[in-house]
Amino acid sequence: MPHIVLTKIKEPAYDKDVKAKIFTFLQKLQEDDTSVGLNIEKMVNAADQRARTARVDLSLRAVLYRMESSDDERVYVYAGTWEHDEAGKRAQNRILRVNPVNGITELIEVGAPGSPAAAREWASHVAAPKPYLGQFGYVAADLIELGLESALVDELMACTSEDALIDLAATLENQWQGSAVLSLAVGESLEAIAEGLMLEHAPVEAAAEKTEDDRIIESLRHPASQMQFTMIENDDELRKVLDAGDFGAWRVFLHPEQRKYASTGYNGPFRLTGGAGTGKTVVLLHRARYLQEQNPNARIVLSTYTKALAGNLQRDLERLDPSLLFAIELGKPGILVRGIDGLASDVRAKAAGDYAESAKTSLGASIESGARSVSNRDGWKEAIDDVDPNLPETLLNPTFFEAEYLQVVLPGGVINLDGYLGIRRPGRGTALDRAKRVEAWKVIQQYRKQQHLSARVSFAEVAEASAEWLATNGAMVDHLLIDEGQDLVPSHWRMVRAIVSQQRNDVFIAEDTHQRIYGSHVVLSRYGIKITGRSRRLSLNYRTTEENLRYALAVLDGGEFVDSDNAPEASTGYRSIRRGPIPQLIDTQNDDQQLDQIAELVQEWLELGVAPGTIAILARSNNRAKHVQQVLAQRGVPIEHLTSAKSSMKRPVVLTMHTAKGMEFSRVILFDISSGSVPMPWALQDVAPEELPDVMLRERSLLYVAASRARDELVITWKGAPSSLLAPPQGG
Repeated sequence: MPHIVLTKIKEPAYDKDVKAKIFTFLQKLQEDDTSVGLNIEKMVNAADQRARTARVDLSLRAVLYRMESSDDERVYVYAGTWEHDEAGKRAQNRILRVNPVNGITELIEVGAPGSPAAAREWASHVAAPKPYLGQFGYVAADLIELGLESALVDELMACTSEDALIDLAATLENQWQGSAVLSLAVGESLEAIAEGLMLEHAPVEAAAEKTEDDRIIESLRHPASQMQFTMIENDDELRKVLDAGDFGAWRVFLHPEQRKYASTGYNGPFRLTGGAGTGKTVVLLHRARYLQEQNPNARIVLSTYTKALAGNLQRDLERLDPSLLFAIELGKPGILVRGIDGLASDVRAKAAGDYAESAKTSLGASIESGARSVSNRDGWKEAIDDVDPNLPETLLNPTFFEAEYLQVVLPGGVINLDGYLGIRRPGRGTALDRAKRVEAWKVIQQYRKQQHLSARVSFAEVAEASAEWLATNGAMVDHLLIDEGQDLVPSHWRMVRAIVSQQRNDVFIAEDTHQRIYGSHVVLSRYGIKITGRSRRLSLNYRTTEENLRYALAVLDGGEFVDSDNAPEASTGYRSIRRGPIPQLIDTQNDDQQLDQIAELVQEWLELGVAPGTIAILARSNNRAKHVQQVLAQRGVPIEHLTSAKSSMKRPVVLTMHTAKGMEFSRVILFDISSGSVPMPWALQDVAPEELPDVMLRERSLLYVAASRARDELVITWKGAPSSLLAPPQGG
């Protein structure tokens, strides 16, 4: 029975019926490649004697490369399905080979790269009097040493702008080449490019006993080859890859950097950073599987900020590998997927009667078994009104007290006035002298009293008491993986540190400082999670087009971001291999005009055949989202209003920017990004002057999160004047 290798290649977007035919063809090929019905034909006078075409249906043929190892094992590399004539042409002029410089498997079109006409086309993006790559000190010999062909290098050195390089990268069929060119476009060092592609893996030696087929088959195991080629083991895996299409490629085709971070051992906590769409979550999913493969009895927890996002992680893990063992409860072998507050509740349930004593130690009062969990914001307004403290007007608001409680009081274990008077308040913008602390403590004390009397407990308080119980009773987890780490509060991190034993591969964190839309900046080392020297960054975007990526990143301009290691976090160096239209900015006079334009646009997309569930309208609040749904229904465009990250996929959707976190859509409309609407006035109301910059930073991050949900097209509408946070038009 032959082996099938699938190739990630830019073939036509086929519908479900054609995908079913391709699946049936590959299934038959894997069962018996001698079947007459497959009509496998060797190409005459082809550039590669391994090239074949085979019948998928009367008009479609598959392109194959047939190899036979020294062990008499047959391997077919499937290189896409095409119309009859195009399949023959591709099989005729493309060769499958091992790159002689770096050992990566690649498909090369004979005579295609480097033609004078092509070089003139890329050079037509004239933006500078000399080659764009020259400013970084690159010379042709450097690029050839990476393994790029001399003809392609000539084209690269002829490019005179970053856009020209990105356009050229988008045409390259070999994944490793496109990745390398994008890295060159942003001036990354040759050493970093080679390391990212793991080119330290030596090319397969041309030993006398090895045939050329042997060398190709062996080179398919190179980490950079696996960006593009994957061996299919069974029908389930085959169907999974074919059904998923490009947006499901994360399950199989990983960039060497992603593969490395998913399967490397670390002597302590590790942090993986990267912008929206760079594949941090993909790494977490593969790492969870890797850890279980290493130890099937390991207790692994995969957690994130919200319950809805945890549900998405659970679903994607099941899609990645249905054979994974999922834990039935905390502390049992397997993978347990939980929102971070759900994890704290699990600890609370495990602690049972002992939990009250832990709460008394950390909060100054026990938590009743029936106390219900509520938002960290609930109760502060009432406490302020009840006490009416002698404090400046700018401090008499729930925002200040919630932040003070989450960042200072809870993680500091403060349970009385003396403790509050003596504790340091690093990172808090508002200074408090002794008199102000006395008044502030009255509010905090009243808040805790109200919580106890009304049998309520905030989510952060549950996490803090859970951390205290774990510190006494011991860890319950072997490996803890955290997604969206930038949104966790200090008490979450104290619990994270306590729930997992300090050991090799204990904590793995994925985060993006630029996507912090909840809470405040946290320095992990203050809570026992030391990541210095164990932090890496992903920079290649897999979700959005280059145009959408640039616009989303431009929203961040003007903000000063600091990461969880207390170091500045830049928004530069990101790139995408996908191109698309420039984001569309729609200026209207009022709501009716905005919604008229949106209704027309959604209807136009639907008529073009865009899948309804991949169209999203993002609003700043739930009330505005409901308004959009009602008005579009009146205009004959029914849409679904989402209040969580779950969709029926039957209709276009409208949801808040916060709810859209962790989701992606092919077309996205940002609704009413107007002055006076974004930032929301209530978000800035009664904010202390010292805390206003951080609030504005979160608003900027929210707009970045929203803009980066778009894969293909991004549209922004406003009425009157646009929000001051909006990026200027590209090229304007």
